[in-house]
Amino acid sequence: MSRPLLALAICLSLSACGQRDAFNHSTDADPHQQQLERAFAICAGCHDTRPDLGHRVGPNLHGVIGRKAGTAPGYHYSEAMKASDITWDAQSLDAFLKSPAKQVPGSKMVNATADPARRQAVIEYLSTLPQQP
Repeated sequence: MSRPLLALAICLSLSACGQRDAFNHSTDADPHQQQLERAFAICAGCHDTRPDLGHRVGPNLHGVIGRKAGTAPGYHYSEAMKASDITWDAQSLDAFLKSPAKQVPGSKMVNATADPARRQAVIEYLSTLPQQP
């Protein structure tokens, strides 16, 4: 790859990372909150959590706790997710993150999170976001 193309690829990669809230810690976030944000960082490749932004490859997770699965406005969910009858809480998120294909066969999400501590941190992070009424 030529140097100009390599430089362009690096700049594009860095600018994409800058758009992810998990990588933009607020200066007043305490160390525990930063740890939760780091746990969510792998999710941030496909999901955003900022209310003023839309969806990515996966739906925006702002307010996911208490939301019925497959109902975030403007996201094209799989039929399996829309028919799942799941309302997201800590228990349902833990099971889904552990094995999306087992919990919702036919879901678009294929990335499982095997580490229980990381799942717990991701769920805690999502729980710090405003919940659905």
